[in-house]
Amino acid sequence: IVVDSDDISQKVSFFETNAYLFPKGADTDALRELVAEYQKRKEQDPYLSFFELLDKAGIEYEIADESEDYRPDLLICFPDEPVEWAICTMGDLEGVSDVYQYWDGSNWREIWAEVDVERRILIVIDENAKESLDKWDGQNWYYRSRFNHANLYKIISINNEPVEGKWLLWEWSQWQGSLDRGEIVEEGDLERIRSWAERPAEEA
Repeated sequence: IVVDSDDISQKVSFFETNAYLFPKGADTDALRELVAEYQKRKEQDPYLSFFELLDKAGIEYEIADESEDYRPDLLICFPDEPVEWAICTMGDLEGVSDVYQYWDGSNWREIWAEVDVERRILIVIDENAKESLDKWDGQNWYYRSRFNHANLYKIISINNEPVEGKWLLWEWSQWQGSLDRGEIVEEGDLERIRSWAERPAEEA
């Protein structure tokens, strides 16, 4: 798939994790005391929640969602961890991931580079060298099939290494939920790619 770097955000997963977020300036000593009290009382009351103690103490907090935007200075508390490790900043955590969020036609989905992507390639293109591959059929512009579109872009670099004679074939669809697709092509293949509408359908 092809993803614009401007559409990528950094996130941390808290899936199935009991974590609490606190504003800057929160009293860490008071939090440690509450964690110790929570863990002691939890032995007698397994249904006790940490937020009950926070509410009673009047401490401002948020319960972490399944994923949160990466904010390195944000204070986090994991009340079920040993007291000496229970409080940290988000910057102390491992597993920060680049995340691409998209609409699949029914729901918002996320692709996490940390766990969902086998290989990533950083491509820099020359947007001024964009060439549309769409053809007009008398009613619509499209590439290969109705509602599909494509552009060619001259590639400037791949993984920060300058390249010559390589182009990015970038395809996208008007159908909701479809992901943009890309292919790196050599300059010698450009004529074949440009003349797709002149070939029989079974060869296109």
